[in-house]
Amino acid sequence: MLSSDFVTGPVRAPTLADVASAAGVSLSTASHAFSGTKPVSTATRERVLAAAASLGWTGPNPLARNLRRGRSGVVGIAVGQLSTAFRDPAALAMLDAVSEELDAAGLGLLLMPDDEQVGVPLDAVIYDICGRETWGAYDELVARDVPLVVVEGPAWPGATHIDIDHRTGAAALARHLHDLGHRRVATLTLEASHPQREREAGLREVFTDVDVIGPSASDVATAQEAVGLWWDAGHAATAVVCQSDVQAAGVVVEARRRGLDVPGDVSIAGFDGVDLPWLDVELTTVVQPLGEKGRAAARAVLARIDGEHTEDVVLPVHLRVGGSTGPAPTP
Repeated sequence: MLSSDFVTGPVRAPTLADVASAAGVSLSTASHAFSGTKPVSTATRERVLAAAASLGWTGPNPLARNLRRGRSGVVGIAVGQLSTAFRDPAALAMLDAVSEELDAAGLGLLLMPDDEQVGVPLDAVIYDICGRETWGAYDELVARDVPLVVVEGPAWPGATHIDIDHRTGAAALARHLHDLGHRRVATLTLEASHPQREREAGLREVFTDVDVIGPSASDVATAQEAVGLWWDAGHAATAVVCQSDVQAAGVVVEARRRGLDVPGDVSIAGFDGVDLPWLDVELTTVVQPLGEKGRAAARAVLARIDGEHTEDVVLPVHLRVGGSTGPAPTP
């Protein structure tokens, strides 16, 4: 005969009904204690939470809750080409912040390339890091009434826009170089996009005849090749302003390969304020609030999903002077 100490069948996982029974409250009161949809006294809520802890019940299933509300529980984010999306530290910092905010709200994040239609049900979409002026999925999302948040992108109707003050930051960087005596300045640009135009416009507030290199991707090797071809063609400048820190790192590498001192022979500056621990010189750069940008995008998504009105956001930036810029060399 089996001892009564042995369990002969599968152990049933605890449910919210078990928690309610253990706490001595109704099922609806236990549900409200977790969801916060209706007020529950502090004492009652603590009793419910204590009962849940004693039973090992970790809380409502967010997927089931979303399905009951007619939602998928998933937010899409268009990140350009997936093969290159994770090579840009600025993009990664923003994605981390978005993911943390959505995870805390019980929502999943789906990474999507920006060259495909949206083929899965989504509660909202963030369009970011792509640089395109048009997107084939936009009309589809509008037709489906899917909330859309655009980060540093086109001013599409119906979308909430999260941006940074590109122009002010670029102009501050240009004034820094002008104060150092630089007059022959070139810029390595990104592909045509809203950030590219605004950053170049800020630079031209000080240097109206700036020489344009590129466009180039935000990639070390691509930037190195672009500036190398420019130097090979006989061009010269005392300072090169890049539209990303990764580009600037590529220009530093290429300058040193050619025997140029940075910043003695050429000053090099970037944009973003990312951490590049492998580069042995601290870049002069425009620092943007990458984490706050991601959190602002996620908060806008959550508000749009709940049907709330959202305002566009423009976040400030600031200049950080490093060792990659110095006085213009004497002719």
